[in-house]
Amino acid sequence: MKIQNSPLQYQGSLLNSLSIKQFIPKQDKISLSMSDYAIDLNFDILENANQVNEFMVRIEIGINNKGKKIPGYVISLKIDYLFQITSDDLDEATINNLKSMSAISIAIARLRSDLERITQPYQFGAYSLPSIDMQDLFEQKQTSINNL
Repeated sequence: MKIQNSPLQYQGSLLNSLSIKQFIPKQDKISLSMSDYAIDLNFDILENANQVNEFMVRIEIGINNKGKKIPGYVISLKIDYLFQITSDDLDEATINNLKSMSAISIAIARLRSDLERITQPYQFGAYSLPSIDMQDLFEQKQTSINNL
C-alpha cells in the first residue's frame, strides 16, 4: 500500500536536562528488576502565538527517583519534541486531536527509543520504558489541570 503523509510531522527534539545515575545498594547480591521502577511522567503542549502550525510537546520523566529506590538506574529527563502541522485546511477538532493524542503518543514513542539509546552503554544496559496506559495518563493530566 502506498502511504499518505500525516499532516502532523515530527521535526526533532531538544534535550533540556538529563541525569542518569546507577543505584547499587551495599549488598553482595543485587536483584535487578527495572520493570518495578516507579515512573513519574508529565507532559505539556507548548505553542508559540507567532508560529501557529508549530508546537512542542515537553516531557519530564523521573524513573526510580522518588521514594525507595530499586537497584539499577535513577533517571531524570526533560526533553522537547518539536512538531509541525503541514495542512492549513484542518478543522479545530482535528488540529486539537493531532496536538494532543497523536503528538503525545509519538513523543512518548520517541522518548522510549531515546531512553534505550542513552542508557545502552551503561552498566545495566538499555532501559526500556514500559507500555503506558495513555487513557489513564490523559485522565491524570486533565485532573491536574482541573485542580489548578
